[in-house]
Amino acid sequence: MSEKSYVIGTHDAEIGRLGLQHAVWRPSVTEFWRLGGIAAGQTVIDAGAGPGYGTLELAEIVGPEGRVIGVERSRRFLDALAERTDGHPNVRAIEADLLDYDWPEAVADRIWCRWVLAFVSDPARVVAGMARALKPGGALLIQEYWDYASWRLAPRAMEFEAYIGKIIASWRAAGGEPDIALDLPRLFAANGLTVEMVRPVVFTAPAHEFAWQWPAAFARASAEVMAERGEITPEESHRIDAILTDHEADPNAFVVTPGVLQIVARKP
Repeated sequence: MSEKSYVIGTHDAEIGRLGLQHAVWRPSVTEFWRLGGIAAGQTVIDAGAGPGYGTLELAEIVGPEGRVIGVERSRRFLDALAERTDGHPNVRAIEADLLDYDWPEAVADRIWCRWVLAFVSDPARVVAGMARALKPGGALLIQEYWDYASWRLAPRAMEFEAYIGKIIASWRAAGGEPDIALDLPRLFAANGLTVEMVRPVVFTAPAHEFAWQWPAAFARASAEVMAERGEITPEESHRIDAILTDHEADPNAFVVTPGVLQIVARKP
């Protein structure tokens, strides 16, 4: 799978950035898993597993009597996952694009999917496959953005907000939908799933806090890639870095992260 098919690649630096992202989100996502009923002995599908940071934590939760199936299309990410799965016999990795995956019928107690549906060209097809793979009474746990443009810096930086707009435009031009969470109730209903829980998650963090590093790292990495693709100029990329650096030097500055919804949908 080509690195170009991912927003900012699958190289070592991106694997590290995803690890940082998972670490920032760990308290929120583990609470989400608890609320969504992930427990010992279950079979859980990690849909779009990436390099497997969440996969291994799920394996710890389900324990030796359970299993986690990580479905991921990037061979590079799967190799990174394999390096971490030594000693985790309850983890199975499958190399497949979620759009092309032949979802098995009624095998999973839970399916977890984070920031994947926003990038696929046909999320309805993926949700249909997920619904088929759930056991009766099983649940789908989804984390997606509902208002990506709400990503702001304070003090306000209009140039940064214009850059976020360009990220959104590039995302949609590639066939994705950054605010896909708003479409999910329709997709769930079409597949017989019932929404049980919805909770919004937004972080606010000054630069000295750990949570700042997640959006700042993505903003810088994305600017570099967009400049390489000609979607912004190199000067614009440098300006984004400079804006973030200025805010990081300001003890009163903070970031407001883009709005996320964590949703639990149940199969009857």
